[in-house]
Amino acid sequence: MTQSETQYFALLRSALWDEPVAIDGPIDWNAVMQTAQHHGNQALIGGVASQMTGDNRPSDAMLGMMRTAMRNNLLSQMRLKQILASALAALRQHDIEPVLLKGFGLAMLYPNPNLRQFGDIDLYVGLGNFHEACGILRTLPGGYNWGEVKDIGHHYNIEFGNFPMEIHRMSAEVVAPKDAEVYAAIERDGLLDHTQSIDCDGLAVTIPSKEFMVFYTFFHAWEHFLTSGVGWRQISDVVMTLHAYHQQLDLNKLQQWLVSMHLMKPWQAFGCLMMEQLGLSEAELPFYDASARRTAQRLYLNVMEVGNFSRNSKFKQCDPKNKWVRKLHSVIGIFVDFFYRARVFPSVAFREMLVAFAMAWRKALQPKDAAT
Repeated sequence: MTQSETQYFALLRSALWDEPVAIDGPIDWNAVMQTAQHHGNQALIGGVASQMTGDNRPSDAMLGMMRTAMRNNLLSQMRLKQILASALAALRQHDIEPVLLKGFGLAMLYPNPNLRQFGDIDLYVGLGNFHEACGILRTLPGGYNWGEVKDIGHHYNIEFGNFPMEIHRMSAEVVAPKDAEVYAAIERDGLLDHTQSIDCDGLAVTIPSKEFMVFYTFFHAWEHFLTSGVGWRQISDVVMTLHAYHQQLDLNKLQQWLVSMHLMKPWQAFGCLMMEQLGLSEAELPFYDASARRTAQRLYLNVMEVGNFSRNSKFKQCDPKNKWVRKLHSVIGIFVDFFYRARVFPSVAFREMLVAFAMAWRKALQPKDAAT
């Protein structure tokens, strides 16, 4: 670990636990903030830095950039709260009670909710309410539709200015049929049967159950790792949910969910990082296994290299026009994903590759005029 990485984690732990930062020697603020930007938590680091005094305090120019990032984050949150309030009011008029995924429900678990970065609103409305909810929310002032509502895909997008809202019929898209059935049962438990309510600046908001908050926050970080790249922003979210809820969790239920979705080994590897880099105590980390540290070391290198959304390479974004080139590109992409994942989780990479080939084969055999 480089000196600037050590300094970055010291500052991040200070932000997560609301504790004084202790760093000996001068801080390389340029390198620290480059890391923070790479992992999507500039505002958190800036919040700590702005309170520092003495020789380690950032330069006035650096402080100015940090405060701009913090101010922009706060303004974004204010606008998102306005959009959320309008959406909830419109849906509740039609007896639809959406569940807020991530976002403000997670931010309120941080010592300073205004410093947790996010740029959209995720509302779960379920299968039965999906089309009606999309129709209602399309009528809100300032909304721009990203596409037509279809029965495929797990969410629909509406953009309000630069602020997206995702309306979810499913909280996540799980492609393997057997895993999808298991996930649907988990989703019903956490988003329909055992929700909770929070007060968000005077606005009553329904959020998932505590177990689902922990599970889904980790599952979201895991999906980032598998696809676009995971940063310390997503991992910090998992830490904050565990810190807030660890004494209230049904651990048997959480364990069953993790095992049934093949997530226990990834959970234990990420858990080592949450303890060693972010300061989560062992008492707050269910199912800790010290033997996962070797995998965690490989995972650490991957997280530091790839970061938040940084795996969206030109290759992954390429969309060839010729259908045969596009098919070849998709096959190559499966192998690219395999070697990327296999560096950390070989067995996971192999299973995901088999699922990808199976789904590609099923799509190839599907009649051209099949309903979508």
